[in-house]
Amino acid sequence: MKRLRLPLLAALALPTAVNATNYVECEAIQNVVNRSAEMLLKDWPSSMKEYKKKQQEIYDRAIKDAKKRGCYYIQ
Repeated sequence: MKRLRLPLLAALALPTAVNATNYVECEAIQNVVNRSAEMLLKDWPSSMKEYKKKQQEIYDRAIKDAKKRGCYYIQ
């Protein structure tokens, strides 16, 4: 019985550690996505084209980071 205790404990603890998601990071990424999306929806003058391009890059990178970190509720 003692020999089964350690493998059983390891089997129960491993899946929770592997699937852990840092929800504070996900919330921060969500805020970046929301702000960038809001900025992209604004009607910018043509002189601000570079700024809009930079906002698109920020948005794309935040979405990529969200997928990489397992923040699946971010669209």
